[in-house]
Amino acid sequence: MAGFVCRVPSAAGRGRPAVWAVAHANVALVKYWGKAPGPGHQPATTSVSLTLDGLTSAARVEERPANRPDRVAWAPPGPVADLRRFVEHARTQLGIARPLDVLVTSNFPVAAGLASSASAYAALTTALAALAVDPPSVERLAALARHGSGSACRSMFGGFVQWRPGEDARAVTQLAAPERWPLAVLIAISGSGPKRVPSREGMRRAQETSPFFDAWLATNAADLAAVREAVGSRDLRALGTAAERNALRMHATALGADPPLLYWEAATVAVVREVWRLREDGVPAYFTIDAGPQVKVLCEPGDSQRVGQALAGVPGISHVLRSRPGGAPRVLREPPEWAFASCPPPAAGHGRA
Repeated sequence: MAGFVCRVPSAAGRGRPAVWAVAHANVALVKYWGKAPGPGHQPATTSVSLTLDGLTSAARVEERPANRPDRVAWAPPGPVADLRRFVEHARTQLGIARPLDVLVTSNFPVAAGLASSASAYAALTTALAALAVDPPSVERLAALARHGSGSACRSMFGGFVQWRPGEDARAVTQLAAPERWPLAVLIAISGSGPKRVPSREGMRRAQETSPFFDAWLATNAADLAAVREAVGSRDLRALGTAAERNALRMHATALGADPPLLYWEAATVAVVREVWRLREDGVPAYFTIDAGPQVKVLCEPGDSQRVGQALAGVPGISHVLRSRPGGAPRVLREPPEWAFASCPPPAAGHGRA
């Protein structure tokens, strides 16, 4: 992502001080790919994700004078109309009367298959909740975040998270805290530009036109059971096998869409083959791929150096991000330093390999 500078105007005369909150992206191990009918981004199937430490979005919210409209912005620029609609909806749900100044930014490539919308709307929901007279539970906030981006509800929790269809308070739940299973996650970046077909459009196209979509729905229960059991027993082989299978099946529905969707680049396929080669050499590493070209690789922390070096050596990979299971969103006393400067890699120890 190109660097940017976030300049924040003075809060003088605007009422309460600005609120900053941060949240992390997540990677789906059982994919959210398909919507149920109706508003609010209800999923067609149950998904499971892992929240990723270091891949962080920050949201700044500040009250404006009562006679002004909401003012919203992404840094770098993003879909302002969607952001504005979400802020209007959230203000109504949270009982925030005054108009707002809103800024959302991230320290990793956006719209590139790394779930930047999930962390962005989770951070924004958390910041908005801090202005509410009666802040709701995290479960209710997860339901609210889903109106901005479906997968944002999973970023409202840390560690391993399940999201199932439904409006009840238990639709989104934490399966395991981040400290329960300190896996390493390495992300091979083959390009930081936005993907040609956004996830929402790709999902719609696959659901409406792919002859493989019904089969995709039929396999969800088995993949879900395998991943849940693997998380419970901390079985990397079982988790990785199910996650790879689920990711490849999701992309099969995309390839079968009309017109077809190919999110991968040549480097994407090369990384997949490198992960398979690592396993042949006795290194337990497993991949998953969301709607984009970037490949996320799960391994044990003790193998992360070798895996990271192998991924960095794949032709077409510009750099490798290092992550691990991350925590839930939080409100900050001060904004993160990276929000005011050219966007650096994630925090020390969890950035470029």
